[in-house]
Amino acid sequence: MHDETYRMLGREHEADLERDARKWALAAEARGSRRHSAATRGDEVRRPLTRFVTRRVASFLVRGARAES
Repeated sequence: MHDETYRMLGREHEADLERDARKWALAAEARGSRRHSAATRGDEVRRPLTRFVTRRVASFLVRGARAES
């Protein structure tokens, strides 16, 4: 009885892993097509996002430094 339970759990776990693999593969395809389309448009799309992310990271670092003081 326990053997069948463990087999069933193993099959479910393998199915979960396969779903995750498909999800990551689809995400990689989407990232690839997005990067390709951004590259054809030029850097005007990425630069504002880079500035935003850089500012956010800097603000978190400053807040962390203040909290430690």
